Amino acid sequence: MQASYLWKKLFTRKHLIEHYEEKVKDKPSVGLDKVSPRKFEQNLNENIEIIIRKSMNGSYHFTRYKQLLFTKGPFKPPRAICVPTLRDKLTASVLNELLVGVYGDKCKTMMPQLVIDDISKKISLYTHFIKLDVKSFYGSINQDKLIRIIKRKIHKTEIISIIWNAIRTEALLYPIKEKTVKGERTRGVPEGLPISNTLANIYMQDIDTKYGKLDYISYYRYVDDILILVNEDKYFDVKKNICDDIKKLGLELNEKKDEGFVTKSFEYLGYVLNDSEVTVRKSSVLKIEQSLEELFRTIKKENIGYLQWKLNLKITGFILEKHKYGWLFFYSQITDLSLLFHLDDVVQKLIKRYKLEGKIKIKRFVRTYAEMHMALHETKYIPNLDALKLEDKKAILSDIYQMDLSDKDENFVEIQFHRIMKREIRDIEKDIENIS
Repeated sequence: MQASYLWKKLFTRKHLIEHYEEKVKDKPSVGLDKVSPRKFEQNLNENIEIIIRKSMNGSYHFTRYKQLLFTKGPFKPPRAICVPTLRDKLTASVLNELLVGVYGDKCKTMMPQLVIDDISKKISLYTHFIKLDVKSFYGSINQDKLIRIIKRKIHKTEIISIIWNAIRTEALLYPIKEKTVKGERTRGVPEGLPISNTLANIYMQDIDTKYGKLDYISYYRYVDDILILVNEDKYFDVKKNICDDIKKLGLELNEKKDEGFVTKSFEYLGYVLNDSEVTVRKSSVLKIEQSLEELFRTIKKENIGYLQWKLNLKITGFILEKHKYGWLFFYSQITDLSLLFHLDDVVQKLIKRYKLEGKIKIKRFVRTYAEMHMALHETKYIPNLDALKLEDKKAILSDIYQMDLSDKDENFVEIQFHRIMKREIRDIEKDIENIS
């Protein structure tokens, strides 16, 4: 679809309000301007008027991003995430909608489960694998090259201007300890914006297209992790060519490469694969084991209902707003069922250690896996929170979370249930390691 048409359609008052309600409102964040979601909504019409006016006349400027650092483990530099103001987040989110409309699937990141499923189906056709990792991917993207690539499809000056401003805006480490002179980001794409992944995928589109079309390899890229399945006769040529192409983009590969026969196990997106089995890497198994034990250790014995609820959420995961959450949902492509029996055994040993036999009714990883693969849309074993009635939500809030709902209306119940389950999502997602 043409960018100019989408520009006129998306950057309107009606669409910006709809987009805010559907995409931004439930994922609030506070940027350096310290404007809360409540305050932003009080001035929603004014904020939208500013977005439209400044976008259309080419004067829209992003406020400096709040930078948060997240550890990626020992001996690794932290991940720097940029948090925009709510106004900038809405602007960038609609801009991302425009880019997806122009580029389609080429700028989307495929779900890890779909990637692993495809690998497991094709791995037996090849003898070798090549695994490459782009060093400091987002931070190494050449901004001028990115804009030149975008200009092949998007010519409208106002769109280019707003993209340029988004990637040039600097980030300040939070909390801010001293005043700084305003500068510009001269390299890379800020990570954490609604457009970050899309811009990175656009930057890599030539490589993705070139190697995705080759019929003698299977090519996969998830953000900065590249995997190629290839036979021995093409192994060295493919490896040399893709390394050269990545270098031409101004990107650098990490020195540590993983390559060899597909009969040898290798890691990709948190999974461990070879030509006969798909399982989970040891560190991820250890993480879920520790998470399960932490629940037994930290939740008081008298609150058995809460412990049972939390354990079962970790085991089965759940569905909310049509999205699937949970450790086993993420690792749903494994074929190593012995791992699931092992985790069920871990839970039973914890129940015995904490003297809770006969007092707690816990679900099983093995049964959950079977339900996911055979009856996900019919099962009641895995909670589908979208299907709960108001009375069910009230029961969960009052019985499990000990909330007093006397004299509370339906709106209050819905808001509180949604808020608490969003908190559970954050807790459950901690069990899934950083995969890239």
